[in-house]
Amino acid sequence: MRFVLRGVRYSNNHKKMDLIYLVSDPWHMSSLGEEYRFAEINRLIIEKFGRVGSLLEIGCGEGHQSLYLREVCDRMIGLDVSARAVERARMRCVRGEFLVGGIFSQEVDARAPFDLVIASEVLYYMSDVPAVLRRMRALGHNNLVTYFADEMENLDLQVLSLPGVASEVLEFKHARWRVVWWRGD
Repeated sequence: MRFVLRGVRYSNNHKKMDLIYLVSDPWHMSSLGEEYRFAEINRLIIEKFGRVGSLLEIGCGEGHQSLYLREVCDRMIGLDVSARAVERARMRCVRGEFLVGGIFSQEVDARAPFDLVIASEVLYYMSDVPAVLRRMRALGHNNLVTYFADEMENLDLQVLSLPGVASEVLEFKHARWRVVWWRGD
């Protein structure tokens, strides 16, 4: 896994991201820690936004979190650059709609605006984080991102400087994540 991840951080390397999904659940999303994070994100969505009509999940991967997100919205669209991951997401979460592509694709434009746009654990796989954050704001009435504690030093500077943001840190055993939410344009 370490070998495959070389050259992926902050790079938009979609080809390598697809290679990661040669194996099932490469990110260990079925772990207790990830399930805790999914449940806590749902709690925050309900607490901060209430049940949402439409939700765009950027970087949906194999749909592990999609199953949880489906519980807090009427319509969920998952988006991932990996066709392998999207195929698995479609099988895992049959009540969601899944697209292969990136956040700047025209297919996303055709379905916007969304009540909530969420990007969990994916900002560090995008080459231009500020552009992605601007795009999220344009696509959604509300936005939410999460990132692992090891990325806080880098991403906090970019994310927490957005107007109107609020955040919370989630902890599970030795894992920590920052969750940040804000209103769109």
